[in-house]
Amino acid sequence: MESRWLLLKQAALFYGIYILSCSVSKFVSFFNTLFWDMVFEAVLWITAVTFFADRWTENKRLFVWRNFSWQKLAAYLAIAMIGSIVVHYTVGWLNIALFSKEAHYFIFARGNVFYEMVVVLFTAVTPALFEEIAFRGYLLNILLKVVDAPQAIYISAFLFAIIHLSFISLFWLIPFAIFIGYVRLKEDTLWYGICFHFAFNLTACLFELL
Repeated sequence: MESRWLLLKQAALFYGIYILSCSVSKFVSFFNTLFWDMVFEAVLWITAVTFFADRWTENKRLFVWRNFSWQKLAAYLAIAMIGSIVVHYTVGWLNIALFSKEAHYFIFARGNVFYEMVVVLFTAVTPALFEEIAFRGYLLNILLKVVDAPQAIYISAFLFAIIHLSFISLFWLIPFAIFIGYVRLKEDTLWYGICFHFAFNLTACLFELL
């Protein structure tokens, strides 16, 4: 059995790469360009896949969709879309209440099919896949070897929320990640979580683009 200390060091290296990449991308003005956004996204994708693949023997089972159910998938998608709508209006209200203005991130893309597709790709598709591989795949599996299941879910959810570097978003990011963590353990697959994550983010994108 692997030592907890070794597992924690591996998890710390993984998370260190993630939080450093996100912090530099957001807070260093030199890197606030589309090109560098793409570069840092690629770093996160490579990190997620590399760490997940390093434990492929134990992680590959998470790509098996056991006991697939259309009804269950539809229920998760419905919860995701309803949750996204609630978050959209709540965040809008908070922005007005706290900052006296609404925040719109994708106005530049409206009416331009190419940019709209890019926004959907990098806001809905790739986060749903690579963040689930990273946090509900690699990191949660590591934490399950170190602490009990509820603690692993809560810790991974908190760490997931932190990498988004948005204090105002913590109120929904943490419950969002806790829910997907429980789904991942309950269903023993990443696919329901990936679909849930995609539907949640896609709904948010559509509010901005339509």
